Amino acid sequence: MEHAPNSSSSAIGGSNGKDEMDGSTAIPMEPMTSSSGISSGGGGGGGGGGGGGGKVVSHFLLEEDFDSKKRFTSTHKRIFYILTSLAILVTVVLLIVFLLPRGWEGPKKKTNIIMMIGDGMGPAALTMARVCFHTKGESTSQAHLHLDPYIVGTVKTYSSNSVVTDSAAAATAYASGVKTYNNAVGVDENGKPAGTIIEAAKKLGMKTGLVVTTRISDATPACYFAHSATRHDEAFIIDQLLEKEIDVILGGGKQFFSNKTLQDAVSSKYNYSYVESKQEMQQVEAGRILGLFADYNIPWEIDRLRDPTLLSTKPSLQEMTTKALDLISQNNENGFFLMVEGSKIDVAAHINDAPTQIWETDAFDQTFNLVREWAEKDGNTIVIVTADHETGGLTLANQMVIDGNPKYSWSPEILLAVNKSADLMAELIKGGADPSKLIFDNTGYKITSDDIKEIDRTKSTYYLNQVIGRIVSNYADIGFTTGGHTGEDVNLYTFGDTISEDKFETRLKDHQTEIIDNYIDPILRGNINNIDIASFIIKTLNLDIQSITNSLKDFIPKP
Repeated sequence: MEHAPNSSSSAIGGSNGKDEMDGSTAIPMEPMTSSSGISSGGGGGGGGGGGGGGKVVSHFLLEEDFDSKKRFTSTHKRIFYILTSLAILVTVVLLIVFLLPRGWEGPKKKTNIIMMIGDGMGPAALTMARVCFHTKGESTSQAHLHLDPYIVGTVKTYSSNSVVTDSAAAATAYASGVKTYNNAVGVDENGKPAGTIIEAAKKLGMKTGLVVTTRISDATPACYFAHSATRHDEAFIIDQLLEKEIDVILGGGKQFFSNKTLQDAVSSKYNYSYVESKQEMQQVEAGRILGLFADYNIPWEIDRLRDPTLLSTKPSLQEMTTKALDLISQNNENGFFLMVEGSKIDVAAHINDAPTQIWETDAFDQTFNLVREWAEKDGNTIVIVTADHETGGLTLANQMVIDGNPKYSWSPEILLAVNKSADLMAELIKGGADPSKLIFDNTGYKITSDDIKEIDRTKSTYYLNQVIGRIVSNYADIGFTTGGHTGEDVNLYTFGDTISEDKFETRLKDHQTEIIDNYIDPILRGNINNIDIASFIIKTLNLDIQSITNSLKDFIPKP
């Protein structure tokens, strides 16, 4: 039987032939038999028992057609809609679960890591720079370094064969996460090549970069891309550079690059923009860059700032880092790893030249500030700052003579009055300059007869610079116990590292802050091992460094 929604009469309340009554909703129903005598009136007198008297349904049922106790109320409707929505939601979730490929993961947020290393930068070096550049007026009250608010711990620096590490063993720990012997570059304690963070990052399609103020072939940068049984084979180390396809390479050491290496760098195979001056560097706006700004090390900051030619042609650490961030962040789909080293903090300490060291430390601190500001704007960048070791055994308030009267002072104003590095003064003295006049004109210090004798004794040696450095430093009551490294722990700073913060809070709640092997689940908090930093970076960037190590099993780390 056809339904007749507009029939002029109805067996049940079809007033005015409408399907609505007082806002009620019409509910279409098939003809049916109800217990109240409503029947389909079908053939054969069906309808079961009392077929006579049944009424034929010929329209859409309305709510009024039902007993008031059996109507669909607004509450019923709401329940119906809620259940329907839930059913749809569950269906969608099940489709996602069962139709997506196994092992599929959603798009991950790219992460950048900037590792900053103040080579030889012990706690005393930082204090010395702070006092010199951040003392308020005539008082002893000090403002802070840019680094100061971000200190989170200290780092143990020992190598596999000595409680006093060198830069190569320390950098291998940072770059590969393995302890090794002093002088080793990218090899383990058995002399076997160890994969590096930069090699593993490139395998993931990440961008990479190195910025230093010594040579690109020097121990710290070398450990991020090369594998050599000894740090002293610098030409061999550079021979391994181009194949690593590092996007940004800025520093010194041109003398270790063969003509062929430089020609290959600018070829279509590697596509580097090769530059040798600050102006040329600033003109590079995209792509890979190889900048070599000195045959050996980039000039000292104390000399660069006072020489108009050096100032216009040689970039500072800040300027190189600014350019590195600009280039490495372009088309940055997979994140990047950048290592920035304040390399000559260490070199100044080796020659016991405190006036020169404060300028190198300050430049590093200023560079950290620009990196931190960049990372804060980016929002996806973790900055890690530390040193590889302490150099020089620096003492603030050196007592030359033991006479029962302890010394409680040193003179930052004397350090700030010096306007040439010990290196440059030694070079000028070897060239014929009068030591007494030269040192007085550039430091304000009248050297003694004993000082003159020591200068004359060492005038023809390579360590005349250390003699001059120590003379001038002692004048300011700054002492050095060695021309080498010391075994003390170094400071650790971070910015943007919410990973360690969250894990530390969890460990704190679980009373597990003293983790014996932080390398397994590393956090950058408290007193950690240098290899923990590598482990943190490897896990954070999801690097497969072991596969790199496996691929190098046949590589011989010797020329």
